[in-house]
Amino acid sequence: MTYKMKSSNSIDFMREAGVDLASIRNELMRAGGNNPALLAKILCNMEKLIGTHEMDWITRNGSRGLAEYVVQRYKFKTYPAMKKLEGFPLHLLIEPTSICNLRCKMCFQADQSFRTAEYWGRIDVEFFKHLVDQAVENGCKFLTLASRGEPTLHGRLGEMLRYCKGKFMELKINTNATRLGEDLSREILEAGVDILVFSVDSYFKEEYESIRVGARFEEVLGNIKRFCELKRSKPEYIKTEARVSGVYLGQSRTRFADFWKEIVETVTLTDAVPRWNTYENEIMDFSIPCSLPWERMYVWHDGACNPCDFDYKSTLKVGDATRLPLVDIWRGGAYQKLREMFLEGKRHSMSPCNKCNVY
Repeated sequence: MTYKMKSSNSIDFMREAGVDLASIRNELMRAGGNNPALLAKILCNMEKLIGTHEMDWITRNGSRGLAEYVVQRYKFKTYPAMKKLEGFPLHLLIEPTSICNLRCKMCFQADQSFRTAEYWGRIDVEFFKHLVDQAVENGCKFLTLASRGEPTLHGRLGEMLRYCKGKFMELKINTNATRLGEDLSREILEAGVDILVFSVDSYFKEEYESIRVGARFEEVLGNIKRFCELKRSKPEYIKTEARVSGVYLGQSRTRFADFWKEIVETVTLTDAVPRWNTYENEIMDFSIPCSLPWERMYVWHDGACNPCDFDYKSTLKVGDATRLPLVDIWRGGAYQKLREMFLEGKRHSMSPCNKCNVY
């Protein structure tokens, strides 16, 4: 379930924003580029390519960088499914910290064996900047600051965001909003973060606190409302989308959407992924190759690189970013072998991939 505050009709939505498919096509053709075959494919698939996510970006950013953005979104949406590998991850996810202050019942933070010094830590800020520099040098346009922990628990998150400002087409943060104070809210807005995702799963106290163990609903609601009020205080802050994203565990979808749509711009409620104890899941009869190894790479706080966070203990680790450049890890033997195993139909023998049917 996804609720958008604006019309879900693509043409009407863009027309309201002064943008339509024809103008996007014209901008692409004007920009040209050195790959006419790719441009032709994009132009033939505009209706499928431009969805609500893309419409939001266009509404907030206008024509600035539009052609490049559409090209990057086309690659993001099609290349992983085609198993076509770019020279660098289309989407890089860097973990500010693996530490979390909650123990949500559908999350791997509920696994007590993960909540130890072996796995918990915070990223060194200079190392973080080195990773960002590599992403920029290699043309990566989509960066997310999140993964196994709560980003706002890193005391220098604001500095990290300032370093990222203006370097990516889409900069995203996921947060449980428990530590989202006014100062940090302003830093997020000043950094031009494109999407701030609030991980919230209910619209009333008792249900929320039974899911997000350790959080207080009133505090989280207050923090989100304050952020949205601050967002309306300056025209340039409109660039940041406020989104509530929850995990469906039997809640009322309608009431959930009705409550949060009055506060944020986008509301989603998705089915739970069985990763509260990934490694004990039963093996599934699911042989379809995962697309993530062709799309993204996660970099943990300690430099470990992983294809996904379903494997939150890094049994599939493909490299160490403190020792090798990200591009070498992305194209390196360990990651290539993992891709080959998927293509050879060996998912059933790959743990924990054989216990996941999400990707």
